[in-house]
Amino acid sequence: MNNYDDITVTFTPLSPGDKVEGCAIVQFDDNGKFVEAHAFGNFAEKIEGGVRVTRPDGSTITMKNGDITIEDILAKSVGIRDLSEVKSFAVRTVDQTRIYCLDFFGGGYLEVVYSQDGQMLELTSQNLKQTLTNDNEIIVRQGD
Repeated sequence: MNNYDDITVTFTPLSPGDKVEGCAIVQFDDNGKFVEAHAFGNFAEKIEGGVRVTRPDGSTITMKNGDITIEDILAKSVGIRDLSEVKSFAVRTVDQTRIYCLDFFGGGYLEVVYSQDGQMLELTSQNLKQTLTNDNEIIVRQGD
Protein backbone atom coordinates (compact mmCIF):
# COMPACT_ATOMS: atom_id res chain seq x y z
CA MET A 1 0.00 0.00 0.00
CA ASN A 2 1.40 3.41 -0.88
CA ASN A 3 1.10 6.49 1.29
CA TYR A 4 -0.13 8.71 -1.53
CA ASP A 5 -3.62 9.65 -2.57
CA ASP A 6 -4.25 9.70 -6.31
CA ILE A 7 -6.16 12.76 -7.39
CA THR A 8 -7.51 12.79 -10.93
CA VAL A 9 -8.19 16.17 -12.52
CA THR A 10 -10.14 16.25 -15.77
CA PHE A 11 -9.77 19.32 -17.98
CA THR A 12 -12.65 20.60 -20.07
CA PRO A 13 -12.46 23.10 -22.93
CA LEU A 14 -12.75 26.78 -22.06
CA SER A 15 -14.72 27.55 -25.19
CA PRO A 16 -16.13 25.56 -28.13
CA GLY A 17 -13.07 26.55 -30.21
CA ASP A 18 -10.52 25.41 -27.63
CA LYS A 19 -10.50 21.65 -27.26
CA VAL A 20 -8.38 19.94 -24.63
CA GLU A 21 -8.69 16.19 -24.24
CA GLY A 22 -7.19 14.06 -21.53
CA CYS A 23 -6.71 14.08 -17.83
CA ALA A 24 -4.04 14.59 -15.24
CA ILE A 25 -3.10 12.58 -12.18
CA VAL A 26 -1.39 14.41 -9.33
CA GLN A 27 0.00 12.68 -6.24
CA PHE A 28 0.60 14.33 -2.88
CA ASP A 29 2.17 12.88 0.26
CA ASP A 30 0.41 12.64 3.63
CA ASN A 31 1.40 16.25 4.40
CA GLY A 32 -0.14 17.57 1.18
CA LYS A 33 3.19 18.14 -0.55
CA PHE A 34 3.60 17.47 -4.27
CA VAL A 35 5.16 14.12 -5.21
CA GLU A 36 4.47 13.62 -8.92
CA ALA A 37 2.05 14.34 -11.74
CA HIS A 38 1.13 12.81 -15.09
CA ALA A 39 -0.53 15.09 -17.65
CA PHE A 40 -0.86 14.88 -21.44
CA GLY A 41 2.15 12.56 -21.77
CA ASN A 42 4.36 14.67 -19.49
CA PHE A 43 5.64 13.35 -16.17
CA ALA A 44 6.63 15.72 -13.35
CA GLU A 45 8.35 14.42 -10.23
CA LYS A 46 9.70 15.94 -7.07
CA ILE A 47 13.45 15.46 -6.75
CA GLU A 48 15.77 16.59 -3.97
CA GLY A 49 15.95 20.37 -4.28
CA GLY A 50 13.42 20.72 -7.08
CA VAL A 51 11.29 19.20 -9.82
CA ARG A 52 12.03 17.26 -13.03
CA VAL A 53 9.63 17.21 -15.99
CA THR A 54 10.00 14.49 -18.62
CA ARG A 55 8.21 15.17 -21.91
CA PRO A 56 6.77 12.47 -24.20
CA ASP A 57 9.79 12.79 -26.52
CA GLY A 58 12.13 11.89 -23.63
CA SER A 59 13.52 15.39 -23.13
CA THR A 60 13.83 16.60 -19.55
CA ILE A 61 13.56 19.96 -17.84
CA THR A 62 15.11 19.94 -14.36
CA MET A 63 14.57 22.81 -11.94
CA LYS A 64 16.84 22.29 -8.95
CA ASN A 65 18.07 24.76 -6.33
CA GLY A 66 17.30 27.71 -8.63
CA ASP A 67 19.03 26.20 -11.69
CA ILE A 68 17.23 25.01 -14.81
CA THR A 69 18.70 22.34 -17.08
CA ILE A 70 17.06 21.24 -20.33
CA GLU A 71 18.39 18.03 -21.88
CA ASP A 72 17.64 15.94 -24.96
CA ILE A 73 15.28 18.47 -26.48
CA LEU A 74 15.33 19.22 -30.16
CA ALA A 75 15.06 22.96 -29.78
CA LYS A 76 14.46 24.93 -32.91
CA SER A 77 16.33 27.91 -31.49
CA VAL A 78 17.47 29.69 -28.34
CA GLY A 79 16.66 33.38 -28.18
CA ILE A 80 17.26 36.29 -25.85
CA ARG A 81 14.27 38.52 -25.21
CA ASP A 82 16.37 41.64 -24.56
CA LEU A 83 19.97 41.71 -25.77
CA SER A 84 20.73 44.72 -23.53
CA GLU A 85 20.47 42.37 -20.51
CA VAL A 86 23.60 40.45 -21.66
CA LYS A 87 26.78 41.44 -19.82
CA SER A 88 29.23 39.12 -21.63
CA PHE A 89 29.32 36.39 -24.26
CA ALA A 90 31.93 33.68 -24.87
CA VAL A 91 32.27 30.61 -27.08
CA ARG A 92 34.60 27.68 -26.49
CA THR A 93 35.10 24.30 -28.14
CA VAL A 94 35.49 21.14 -26.07
CA ASP A 95 36.00 17.84 -27.87
CA GLN A 96 33.27 17.71 -30.53
CA THR A 97 31.01 20.36 -28.94
CA ARG A 98 30.64 24.12 -29.03
CA ILE A 99 29.67 25.80 -25.76
CA TYR A 100 28.06 29.25 -25.73
CA CYS A 101 28.15 31.08 -22.38
CA LEU A 102 26.30 34.29 -21.58
CA ASP A 103 26.43 36.29 -18.36
CA PHE A 104 23.53 38.63 -17.66
CA PHE A 105 23.43 41.82 -15.62
CA GLY A 106 22.00 40.97 -12.23
CA GLY A 107 23.80 37.63 -12.02
CA GLY A 108 21.99 35.49 -14.59
CA TYR A 109 23.94 32.86 -16.55
CA LEU A 110 23.16 30.78 -19.66
CA GLU A 111 25.17 27.94 -21.17
CA VAL A 112 24.09 26.18 -24.38
CA VAL A 113 25.98 23.15 -25.71
CA TYR A 114 25.78 22.23 -29.40
CA SER A 115 27.11 19.20 -31.24
CA GLN A 116 29.44 19.66 -34.19
CA ASP A 117 26.46 19.33 -36.57
CA GLY A 118 24.57 22.16 -34.82
CA GLN A 119 22.13 20.15 -32.71
CA MET A 120 21.49 21.51 -29.23
CA LEU A 121 22.58 18.96 -26.64
CA GLU A 122 22.03 20.80 -23.37
CA LEU A 123 20.93 24.11 -21.91
CA THR A 124 21.74 25.22 -18.37
CA SER A 125 20.84 28.49 -16.71
CA GLN A 126 20.84 30.28 -13.37
CA ASN A 127 18.65 33.20 -12.29
CA LEU A 128 16.95 33.47 -15.69
CA LYS A 129 13.36 33.05 -16.77
CA GLN A 130 12.77 30.75 -19.71
CA THR A 131 9.84 30.25 -22.01
CA LEU A 132 9.56 27.10 -24.10
CA THR A 133 7.21 27.76 -27.00
CA ASN A 134 5.01 25.15 -28.68
CA ASP A 135 7.52 25.22 -31.56
CA ASN A 136 10.39 24.23 -29.20
CA GLU A 137 11.89 27.70 -29.26
CA ILE A 138 13.53 28.64 -25.96
CA ILE A 139 13.39 32.32 -25.04
CA VAL A 140 15.41 33.50 -22.03
CA ARG A 141 15.29 36.75 -20.09
CA GLN A 142 16.68 38.17 -16.91
CA GLY A 143 15.18 36.75 -13.73
CA ASP A 144 13.67 38.81 -10.98
